[in-house]
Amino acid sequence: MGVSAVQYLARVDREHRRLGYGAMAIRREKVTRWESGAVVPDSAAQHAMAQLHGVRADAVKQLGWPDWLGQAFHDDHAVLHSPWTPAGTVVSTAAAAQGGSMDRRGFLIASGGLLTSIGTEWSGALDATAAAGTPRGRRPLTAATLDRLEQRLDDLRRLDDSLGGGELRELATAEFGLLSRLADEAMYGDAIGQRLFSALAESARICGWLHFDAGRHAAAQSYYISALRASATAGDTACGANILAFMAIQTYSVGSPQDAVNLVRTAQAQTARATPTVRAMVHMRAGRALSKTGDRVGCARELEAARAAFESGPRDEDPPWAYWMSAGEIEMIAASSALELDDPQKALEYFAAARESAYAADGYARDNALYLVRSAEAHLRLGDVDAACAKAGEALDQVESVDSARPSGALADFTRLLAPHRAAAAAQQFLARTA
Repeated sequence: MGVSAVQYLARVDREHRRLGYGAMAIRREKVTRWESGAVVPDSAAQHAMAQLHGVRADAVKQLGWPDWLGQAFHDDHAVLHSPWTPAGTVVSTAAAAQGGSMDRRGFLIASGGLLTSIGTEWSGALDATAAAGTPRGRRPLTAATLDRLEQRLDDLRRLDDSLGGGELRELATAEFGLLSRLADEAMYGDAIGQRLFSALAESARICGWLHFDAGRHAAAQSYYISALRASATAGDTACGANILAFMAIQTYSVGSPQDAVNLVRTAQAQTARATPTVRAMVHMRAGRALSKTGDRVGCARELEAARAAFESGPRDEDPPWAYWMSAGEIEMIAASSALELDDPQKALEYFAAARESAYAADGYARDNALYLVRSAEAHLRLGDVDAACAKAGEALDQVESVDSARPSGALADFTRLLAPHRAAAAAQQFLARTA
């Protein structure tokens, strides 16, 4: 709204009085506590805020704090509440392409029950959608054109592996805008329509991932939800399951781990007949999400299921986005999960197993840097400062070649963990590099 915290509270106070609740205390600290999550506004304050933003009182009650806040943003409302139809998908993707409130870096537009319901609605929409049938516009769309558009998406995926999100966001969002316009304006039949909406879903998923990689979480989730809608419109179950898996990564990173588990469970329920590679990917993500909840047994079960599914071998019908799945990737996720579950020795064993499985470090600079930092943390937890700093130094070399917030943030966290060991020579050398 372009106002300060105190000015905002003054506006809320006017609505508070108008609703008959009396005067509010107007102090900047009140807003700070609301924003940090330390304090939940009382019912009267929430209703006054809702009145200020034109949000219905029943939405405040049904969605709860802070989920109802998304109703205050027009673009968020379109993404969250458009119908699960081809027309609704076009509205949602157009809203995501517009941007609007997307600069809210640490804020998810959906969580808790609202986020779970989105997965449930996706499942229901898969059985009831048809991407095409009636020409929508005057721009003819051919299979040859879609071939080129799909190839461009594959190029974006692989460039992201080596360059990171910072270099590609503008290019990816432009590609998404083009596909969104085609979905709204192009003429197509059933087969072309399904391919178009699958491409739109993958384009939105890439945008979501690149914005997540940059720490722009509201934008990332907006793209992810639009991607999920497009996958339902296309009837592309595997694509939707992949999107849910990526949504889970964001959710367990900056939201609720249990919400992430719920998302992956929804994906698993729809992928029983998917290819072994797709099933392995979903099991792997389930294991990682469960590690965030502290569920050792569940995590181990899912990772073992991922290994078993992957060993069944690739299939010709594997989706092109699944190229990065490998035995080494599963072991890397197992290592991260072990570290999450406070078993650094087991984490190092899994990191070693990943290397033995020919984990492809070349061409995956961001991921390799991230795993090197996690390996460094495992060594540090075991008291081996020299080995920890050696791995962190390797990660630092990788980070210099990739524009990504995630490994940079992980290195910053490692540096803080290293502080109690700063007397060690290896720690002094590493800290000098990062000073």
